[in-house]
Amino acid sequence: MDSSDDSGSDFEGFAPEVVAAAEKKLLDLLELDPNDLSDVDLSDLDFESSDSEDENDDASTSNTNQNGDQWTDRLRRFTIEDFNGTPGPTTILPSDANEIDFFNLLFPSELLEKIAEETNRYAESEQDKKGQDPKWRATTAQEIRAYIGIQIVMGIIVAPNQDMYFSNDSLFKPSGINERITRDRLDKLNRYFHVSDNSQNPRRGQPGHDKLAHVRTILDVILPKLKSAYNPHKEVSIDEAMIAFTGRLGFKQYVPLKPTKRGIKVWMRADPHNGFVNEFQVYTGKEGRTVEKGLGERVVRDLSRSIWGNYHHIYCDNYFTSIQLFNDLTENKTYACGTIRTNRKGLPPTITKSKLKKQGDVIQMQKGDTVATAWHDKRTVTLLSTNVDPTDTTEVQRKQTDGTIINVPCPRVLKIYTQFTNGVDRADQLRSTYSIYRKASKWWKYLFWFMVDVCICNAFILMKESTNHVIKTKTGRTRERTQLEFRIKLAHQLLGDFWGKRKRESIGERQTQGLFHWPIEIDKKRTCKQCSKQKIRKEPKTGCEQCNVNLCVGCFKPYHQERHPELFN
Repeated sequence: MDSSDDSGSDFEGFAPEVVAAAEKKLLDLLELDPNDLSDVDLSDLDFESSDSEDENDDASTSNTNQNGDQWTDRLRRFTIEDFNGTPGPTTILPSDANEIDFFNLLFPSELLEKIAEETNRYAESEQDKKGQDPKWRATTAQEIRAYIGIQIVMGIIVAPNQDMYFSNDSLFKPSGINERITRDRLDKLNRYFHVSDNSQNPRRGQPGHDKLAHVRTILDVILPKLKSAYNPHKEVSIDEAMIAFTGRLGFKQYVPLKPTKRGIKVWMRADPHNGFVNEFQVYTGKEGRTVEKGLGERVVRDLSRSIWGNYHHIYCDNYFTSIQLFNDLTENKTYACGTIRTNRKGLPPTITKSKLKKQGDVIQMQKGDTVATAWHDKRTVTLLSTNVDPTDTTEVQRKQTDGTIINVPCPRVLKIYTQFTNGVDRADQLRSTYSIYRKASKWWKYLFWFMVDVCICNAFILMKESTNHVIKTKTGRTRERTQLEFRIKLAHQLLGDFWGKRKRESIGERQTQGLFHWPIEIDKKRTCKQCSKQKIRKEPKTGCEQCNVNLCVGCFKPYHQERHPELFN
């Protein structure tokens, strides 16, 4: 694969107007008619263009392509073996297990000990270089666990900057973070937070240098757990995801068609049924000046090897798809479907040189159990598949210029591809909702929080699909668990009984607080707060000024015993 397959990593150095023009050209190239109506969303398909051709993959150099001896337009049915996997969680936790138990299946508590150890090591190293930091004290696994919980809260209640979580303004106090930790302590944890030993990684250019050494400790633990925690459904998706990062980094990528255009690229295998991420690889760029040949094929093989033999159906886009790859997958009892670039080797000229113009026109060629399909809508889209009967057809609805809606014939493979190619997009959507995203100067912190988010989303899916954790309403109906409530409860459990900020515990302080809770006469009658709990309606003119509630004289003590027990200890 030549540089055209390297996803635009060499945009760095071009003038902004050049990059913008190139980006606009790509977006214009893929623009669809807004009047289209369809039960098949084809807006994300990879339409062909001569601009995307790859010289080294030119189809005209293929003997098979020139002669077409092995390809035929006489379509025939072929056997598609039944999927023999068992999708779902591999570990069934008991009914008393909570959110943190599911999270620990993927992000074990041992990692907290390791992070605390490496954070302390890094703090000592920095102080050896720059002098003693009098405000730093060694951290613990409990504090690191609470630190992660605080980051989850910040992902739910987003403020423009961290200082606002510690504001004295009552409008900015709902998170409760300032009750658990001081601003200075949080700053110090942000400053020294570390997850690996830098001294163990050889210098750049030396043998054994690891570009991902900063997070290797975490990667080596969670990747096997992601793979083993959940058996994927028959359909799986392989695609790229982006972690936003705009700082300096040797393997930062530029992908103009992604919502996140600049950052760290991650190859990912996800389940389109729920967005569960089973495997991912961080793309660290080309080695030296050598561009990896067949990068897309290698990625698919790496991310799917662990599920070969079960007749899974893999869905990918034209960056990955090739005839050789699909043949290899078939030999390993795995089917595949994906858009394909018309300059890929081995495609017949009937497909590569097709000039379809009429909406609904289709050309299909078959070689063995491999089918190449070209179908024209507003543009021509080309697919390769080994998992769909080529004789199966369906229809899509299209709105014409006069306002009428017509049914347009469409090969079934288009509908199947559109339905199941969105696994990684679904995982991205889950991860971007309430995601942990704090600005940092170090690129690896963005990657670390990405991994934490993946673990949280996957843990949410595990709990959601657990037969022992079905939520039922008072009427007996089942209710779907939401990611928001999962994250809130997980944050509470991670924080636990951690109080990094000193609580008011002295007797003198409690007595001082108690002086402000005193019955007074209030101008306006309102319902007694304590009586209303017993469904008794009384409207006294007495109450507590500190609590700003109306209370009967006899209700004053029981109300405060419930709400402020510390005043009576």
